[in-house]
Amino acid sequence: MPPVPTIWIAIPTFRRPAQLRHLLETLAAIIPHDDVRLLVADNDPVGQEGAAVAHEMQDDPHYPLPIRILHVPEPGLCSVRNAIIATALADPAMHYLAMIDDDEWPQPGWLDALLACREASGADVIGGPVDAHFMRPPPRWARSALVFQAEDRPSGPTSMLWASNNLLLTRAALALLPAPWFDPRFNRSGGEDLDYLTRLRDAGARFGWAADARVSEWVPPERVRLGWVLSRMWRIGFTETLTRRKHRPGIIGTLALFGRTLAVFAMRTAGLLALLLPGARRVDIAGQWIKCWGRLYALAGGGSRAFYGAE
Repeated sequence: MPPVPTIWIAIPTFRRPAQLRHLLETLAAIIPHDDVRLLVADNDPVGQEGAAVAHEMQDDPHYPLPIRILHVPEPGLCSVRNAIIATALADPAMHYLAMIDDDEWPQPGWLDALLACREASGADVIGGPVDAHFMRPPPRWARSALVFQAEDRPSGPTSMLWASNNLLLTRAALALLPAPWFDPRFNRSGGEDLDYLTRLRDAGARFGWAADARVSEWVPPERVRLGWVLSRMWRIGFTETLTRRKHRPGIIGTLALFGRTLAVFAMRTAGLLALLLPGARRVDIAGQWIKCWGRLYALAGGGSRAFYGAE
């Protein structure tokens, strides 16, 4: 008898035990499926706080979902994501792999919405929106800042997905690319999910969007600062351009990216005049301008900075 298809929900974690506990408790409360398995991948070789939380849930006879704990001592985003995919593919019963981060938690109906989109669209990879949840009441500018806004697009087939923090992949999609699935060159800079999804698209994967498959993300007070938001916009520009340079190699590709970036930079610089207008969304205007500087830094050959990973 062939193995019963299962759904793996993978959670990479790094020194966020309280958030991970909240996520695991939420999954237990809203996931009714008896074919779901959890995979907690702890990327901290020292404290292993995430593994300790997962072990506690494992030992709780009332916790309804089976948990597998994966220790990934090699630091970095790509290391832990690659270990997750390798572990999931080693299970012949694994049919779907859902990815969610340890500082998030799903809303009711999350997994069902992802699976329904898969069934309706035939997509190989399905994404969903991520809503910001501020841990303290934020200033008014933060509530409307683009960096804290969830993507808003209709459910159904879509041409591209951008992130892996709310994602469902079929086994067939995972098999489209060889290991390492996430390029280690992005291990500490970020942008590894955009690179992976770009390669999946180029390999023929079909993408879908499930507008009702919502997850929430904790936004701690230290992120609700102008300096953090502008730094985040710089990083987005930097990592996006690193990815685009990889996929458009050679002098011709670099010149094309450079010309496009200069045109956008000129437009954003002219748009700074809008900062003087009453009611202007000043944080977003400044952020888009700063994002261009991150792009220019990447095009100028700026090295890959370590924004993530063990310290």
